[in-house]
Amino acid sequence: MPRTILVWWSVKTGWMLFFYGVMFSLFRLYQKGILFSAKNIRYIHSLACFLIGNWAIDYQLQSTLQDMDLSTTPLFVAFLIIFIAWIMDEGRKIQEEQELTV
Repeated sequence: MPRTILVWWSVKTGWMLFFYGVMFSLFRLYQKGILFSAKNIRYIHSLACFLIGNWAIDYQLQSTLQDMDLSTTPLFVAFLIIFIAWIMDEGRKIQEEQELTV
């Protein structure tokens, strides 16, 4: 196996471990009933960054293998997740505002 493919495969494996850690942390917050918090927003943004990074790693792997059959769907999904995180952040701001209102 060529060294560059092994390196990119190792990076992708580490990237997947990062993804599982973020998902575990996000679901732990959901289990506690915490839906609108700054941590949730950060975790959701991290998931979008994961998708973008994973797409870039796949691009590098496929260009190394000279097998360019790459979809842009993960990028679209990542931007959709960023939009959802923005909506949840607005919900968090409204919730904090209502908690301060008497």
